[in-house]
Amino acid sequence: MKRLFIFTYPKLTLYFIAIVVAYFVFRIDSVYDAVVSFDSLIYLAIFFGGLLFSAGFSTPVATGFFLALQPPDIYMAALVGGAGALIADMGLFSFIRLSFMDEFKILKHNSFIRHISSGVRTIVPKKLRSFLVYVLVVFIIASPLPDELGVALLAGFTKVHPYGFAMMSYIGNTLGIFLLLII
Repeated sequence: MKRLFIFTYPKLTLYFIAIVVAYFVFRIDSVYDAVVSFDSLIYLAIFFGGLLFSAGFSTPVATGFFLALQPPDIYMAALVGGAGALIADMGLFSFIRLSFMDEFKILKHNSFIRHISSGVRTIVPKKLRSFLVYVLVVFIIASPLPDELGVALLAGFTKVHPYGFAMMSYIGNTLGIFLLLII
């Protein structure tokens, strides 16, 4: 495969650059005013906010959606927002699994990754390692951290079934949105 750039991982590099650039673009104040105008369609706006909650570059916008709208029923809003985030995460999971696997295979052979992996393998038992990876992914998905990190970790380095990922994504995103709404 011909290299796109001089970087070893061009797709991952471009992806993370896009996240950083989009994060600064979405910090524009006029976004807040646009969100408040959705007040009559609050659950549709919450669903849309859930879609945005999954992408790292738009998580601040989603947080603004949730904090500005102040839904009457935060439990229902968390469930609806979690459904939106689940749809976005499933698309991201499929995209990463299909498009980034060539780079993940190269990354698995990176000396730094191999060194870290062998150190973890000697210290942490296999069953506990798998459990800790899943807990870490749910924590990343529930937090305002970019879901891309958790999704890439699962899609690239584990053999998790899409249904298992969907369950982790929905629980994590619903919990994260609920915690934002109770602020």
